[in-house]
Amino acid sequence: MIQPTSVFLKTQPRLQNRSHNYQYLIKILDAFFMRVKVDASLPHESMRDEFNLYLIDSTDAHWKDLLPAELVQLAKQHLVVIFNADANAICEKNLLLNGIKGVFFADQSPEDIFAGLVRVINGELFFSRKSISTTFNHMLSAMSRSQFNASNDSVNTDIDLSLLTKREKSVIHLLAQGASNRDIAERLNISDHTVKTHLYSAFKKTASRNRVELANWAQNYMAVSLSLQNTQ
Repeated sequence: MIQPTSVFLKTQPRLQNRSHNYQYLIKILDAFFMRVKVDASLPHESMRDEFNLYLIDSTDAHWKDLLPAELVQLAKQHLVVIFNADANAICEKNLLLNGIKGVFFADQSPEDIFAGLVRVINGELFFSRKSISTTFNHMLSAMSRSQFNASNDSVNTDIDLSLLTKREKSVIHLLAQGASNRDIAERLNISDHTVKTHLYSAFKKTASRNRVELANWAQNYMAVSLSLQNTQ
């Protein structure tokens, strides 16, 4: 049976005139949950324990390879479910491996979403059976190979952050948030070429082979806890 739960629904800032289905979903949540808050920004970290479940709108999100560091960190502490997902823009395996508890696609009804949320609250995952099986096999395969790449893992986890320059940390931080090279260049007021130079240096210092590995490393060991204003 569903338990009284506080739900935070993170919407998109541009969705001022939400569809009928969107409004209906909010009414369903209001009817069955103790507290429902809808906002375009997540609450401050000090206030996130006020909510038991986070429902994240992924409209226009492109999370095929990487998830935003803030979302990864949130999923480590709370129940997080994605909705309004585009099957071509997300990877269910990546969501599962990063602690997301379920995903609902844009064509699913508010009733389907609510039924799935109840299952998540009661300890289940809401993913396709195929995705769960694929992820489980991936984890088993990774465990069987762990004895061969343990030395590589130690290189990645024991990196001295002081080896990274202040600007390299800024670039890595933004990369871990899902920013493109152009986004990074505009944010830091540097050229695309300079961004690539910093990334190449960061690859070497963190033993990362590409931007996906660097972003994953940063999300695990640096970017989530790194204050951006201290790196610019």
